[in-house]
Amino acid sequence: MAEQRKEDVDEAREARFRSYEAAGEASIRAQLDAAPSADPEAAHKRAWLHAKDTARQDEQFRAMFASVSSANDAAHLARESAEASRRSAFWTMIAALAATAGVIVNMAIALGWLDSLRR
Repeated sequence: MAEQRKEDVDEAREARFRSYEAAGEASIRAQLDAAPSADPEAAHKRAWLHAKDTARQDEQFRAMFASVSSANDAAHLARESAEASRRSAFWTMIAALAATAGVIVNMAIALGWLDSLRR
């Protein structure tokens, strides 16, 4: 019997909340503002509004967490990219030094500075 009563209460609550949902949040807030103490369903309406606010806050928290998580992922990728760029810059510098050494040797050969080494 107690279970049946609990189910009836839950069904009535769900039906009441569906009617509030159909009326809309602004309408329910206006009804509460117009007659805060005269409305017999004021407590139910406040509970429904509180549940809506809680759900909205949870959604905002999830969005904020997703944003922070995305920012952290982007920062991690940026660090990895910067490290790869530093490695690339190092090897580019080594290649430039080798090319410079080659140019100097070719210039020395062309000017005859290394002819004494041939003999």
